[in-house]
Amino acid sequence: MNPTHSTTPQPRIRKALVVGAILAVASVVALASDTPSAILLALVPLTYTIPLFVWLDRVEPEPRAMRWNAFLWGAGISVLVASLMNDLTSAAAGFAVAAVVSAPISEETMKVLGISSAAKRRHIDSPLDGAVYAGYVGLGFAAVENVIYFSEAISEDALGSTFVLRGLFSPLAHPYFSIWAGMAIGHAVQRGRSPRFAALRGLMIAIPLHATWNLGAVAPIFSILLLGHIALFVVLIMRIRRMRRAEIATVRERLPRLAFSYNLSPAELEIYGNIRATARLRRQFPRQQRKAFDERRVAVTKAALRS
Repeated sequence: MNPTHSTTPQPRIRKALVVGAILAVASVVALASDTPSAILLALVPLTYTIPLFVWLDRVEPEPRAMRWNAFLWGAGISVLVASLMNDLTSAAAGFAVAAVVSAPISEETMKVLGISSAAKRRHIDSPLDGAVYAGYVGLGFAAVENVIYFSEAISEDALGSTFVLRGLFSPLAHPYFSIWAGMAIGHAVQRGRSPRFAALRGLMIAIPLHATWNLGAVAPIFSILLLGHIALFVVLIMRIRRMRRAEIATVRERLPRLAFSYNLSPAELEIYGNIRATARLRRQFPRQQRKAFDERRVAVTKAALRS
């Protein structure tokens, strides 16, 4: 089996998103200048949340540049616009209104725009793809937002409880809110429908979820709502696992149809539908051939899912 290089142009990291992320990070770093450890602490949750989405994306991996674009959108433009809206609302109507009304609307809208951007560039083919992009956007947003939360916690001598709450108990909160919209967009693309209307439907779920989450923090009496979020989060995990298994089963079922057009060897037919076997075979290639192997495997997998 000789892996061959793909001729499909690869997407690139968008400069505008890099600039936006730099501006957002510079802003929060300036605000947290007296507590530099908050910056490092905000990166800690990424060490165990990003691998979850890498695992989720192993069946049909999205281009690395597109994953970076999603993360940078969340960490940059989303943070800048949402923060401006939240600050204006807080100044005009108070912190509680900003937390329960402005933050859910502005933050979820901005994050969904990042997911929609991936769909516009034809990198979302399924609900699972939508969930992956929503995850990276949400993680980018949370990473920058956590700098502020951890900085304030250090100043108030409440870092321990804040880090446990945001870093250990709810590091996936922002992805959890947005994934519903991501899956809706993926469903629409898969069925040939408008992703714009799907994004609006997704927002109708993401915004109330975010609002009720924040309501528990503003008014402790509503913290009972957390139980509902936990139950819904479990439902979401089960749904995503089913989608992932369904994609693997679809690839295995459709691979034989592609044997002639892609000149698939018996070994490829055997391993492309088995993620662990694919990883073992990949390790047998010299490093310089692994990129070509990955490109061929992803091309065949995409063709199987779309056939």
